[in-house]
Amino acid sequence: MVDGIFIVAALGIAALGLYKYQALRHAPADRKPAIRPVCVSCLFAAPAVLLAAPAVGVNLDGITDVHSLSILLGFCFALGFVCSVQTMLVYWLHPPAAAWKTSRWLVLTYTSVAATIIVLFFLGDRPAEHHLDFAAAYARAPYLAPLLVLYFLSYAVGVANVVRLCWQWSHHPETADRPWLRRGLRLTAVGILFPVAYGVISLAAVIGSWFGAELDSWSSEIAPALSVLGVPLVIVGNSIAAWGPGLSSVWGRVTHLGADLRDYRALADLWRALRSVEPEMVHTPGSLADRFSLRRRLFWRVIEINDWLHQLSSQRDANLTAAARQQAHQADLDDVQTAALEEAVHLKTALLARTAGGSHADHPNQTHADDADDAGHAFAGERRRLVLIARAFTSPLSDEAVLAAAQTTQSVRAQPHP
Repeated sequence: MVDGIFIVAALGIAALGLYKYQALRHAPADRKPAIRPVCVSCLFAAPAVLLAAPAVGVNLDGITDVHSLSILLGFCFALGFVCSVQTMLVYWLHPPAAAWKTSRWLVLTYTSVAATIIVLFFLGDRPAEHHLDFAAAYARAPYLAPLLVLYFLSYAVGVANVVRLCWQWSHHPETADRPWLRRGLRLTAVGILFPVAYGVISLAAVIGSWFGAELDSWSSEIAPALSVLGVPLVIVGNSIAAWGPGLSSVWGRVTHLGADLRDYRALADLWRALRSVEPEMVHTPGSLADRFSLRRRLFWRVIEINDWLHQLSSQRDANLTAAARQQAHQADLDDVQTAALEEAVHLKTALLARTAGGSHADHPNQTHADDADDAGHAFAGERRRLVLIARAFTSPLSDEAVLAAAQTTQSVRAQPHP
């Protein structure tokens, strides 16, 4: 189980490195300096994580016949990763001249730390193999104890600085127009917090053991487990700027699909009520796209409803308008909703009259468009208007307005004429 976690994490980092290397090969010259350090950091991080797997580390130690050599190599690769990531962020944040002044000190510092821990490692006595509990086994050993303190301290400070630089760069004006880069930097910052916890906990366990605290499980179990938890976030954070914008377009299509389905259903009752006006005007699908594309079906539904409305157009009844406005006022509708209710009331009355009279109007000039792909664009305004009318058509308010208008008309007819 432990082997699997570390191996999968190392493979994920290696995949990110290969992905960035491919991007580096095809990137323009001005983009290469920003991508190259990511490749270098993956080159350090992947072996550091892989060597932490007991199946890899212990076998390497057995082949070389040097106890815990894999631990030393893992420490050196991890320091290289911390140094390369900080150098990358420094070059992103500052002009090349200023970045070089800072980065050369970073390289010098971490090279010195790596050289020191190598010397301390071979000066110390390591009588047995301690791959999983190296820090717990040698926390009080000569030479190896200062090695552990130096490594965990420099590692924790370095990755904490990476978190700071990532967060700072995510708020930099140069990333203002690149939202996915900002998200990636923040995800990376959150992911790097786990290695920070690994370094701090391990350092606390080593120092705590000097004072008699039993913290072996902190450095041998808890801290290593935490170190790999942030790997998925770091991988996503380092690659999301490239593929993240595609998520926006996918989300946009999903959002449009939901709106299309909602409006298509909203128009259904009105469409069925109007179909009796002229059933022959229903569009016959001419292709698979016409039959299965929701946007095309919505397009034709809007066109058909409009054609039927033209056939039912008639002079407005003042009683119907007054009744509709009264219902709208009582329901606290806005002007647009009031207009839709008025239209629905007149439409409902015209359909009732047509059913009672059985009349058929002449076919109007149909206004079918040639391209149904513009349903959500060229017809957006008409689509919104018809959806409001359709909702008002099925609302009890329209029935109440029709009834009130009919009662008003009856009362007027019942009054004696002078």
